[in-house]
Amino acid sequence: MALGNIKRLLTLKRSDVTLSRISKAIWRRIADIPQKVIWAAPFPFTKANRSGIEQFKNIHAGKRCFLIANGPSLKHIDFSLLKNEYTIGLNRIYLMEKETGFSPTYLACIDIEAQLSQFIDDYDNLQLPCFFNWDYRHKFSKRKNQHFIKDKLTPEFSTNIARQGYGTGQSVTYMAMQLAFYMGFNELYIIGKDHSYNTNAKSGATIKSTGKEDNHFIKGYYKPGMTWFAPDLQSEEFAYKLSRKAFEQDGRIIKDATIGGNLQIFEKIDFYSLFPSRNKG
Repeated sequence: MALGNIKRLLTLKRSDVTLSRISKAIWRRIADIPQKVIWAAPFPFTKANRSGIEQFKNIHAGKRCFLIANGPSLKHIDFSLLKNEYTIGLNRIYLMEKETGFSPTYLACIDIEAQLSQFIDDYDNLQLPCFFNWDYRHKFSKRKNQHFIKDKLTPEFSTNIARQGYGTGQSVTYMAMQLAFYMGFNELYIIGKDHSYNTNAKSGATIKSTGKEDNHFIKGYYKPGMTWFAPDLQSEEFAYKLSRKAFEQDGRIIKDATIGGNLQIFEKIDFYSLFPSRNKG
């Protein structure tokens, strides 16, 4: 087991280290072997997919980006301000287009069980550049705007996702931070990362949706009977610390502009202070 995984495990509560989670972790590593072999092999699709990802290397060097999670705090964001900004939206942020007309520059989604498998038609029909979980590539049409990235099954921050894959941190937010780093963004501002869920279930526990949860920016995010999983906030925080270290050591900025969020890893900044022209008006 990689050193990063051992360090992460030491941060977990004993109650969160269940037999079920251990079994799943072991099975993931066994099932990952053929996926890892194909990811590294010089097959036509593998080579084309890697080339597709490499076109984004440092494409936005020196620019700023907003990383948009899916928390309910997004209800307090004026999305018209992001119209001319570079943005990486996570998971079902595409639903925001119906609400405000907003669509992100890029979209990232890696959760197979709660996201990709349950909303595959939605994700497969998106037209913007998307970055999905390599292990679920066979379910997609493999259009030119679809790029598939392999996870490393270790939390270490990746500076070259096209070759190394991405470090896992129990959240697509961490993967998107590595993507933003790879794209060369010098400033990254996180919004909608409330870092709280309305559940008392143990980390990783399977939850059947009622369709009425208030964990996201829109009601009915999951339909009744759909599956979602209790978050592992401690493992997320461990990964975010690695992300902050990577950005700051490279002289880049990563700050949390979420309105009222509970995440305490990054320096906080007021979202609206990032738009001085608006404030002058």
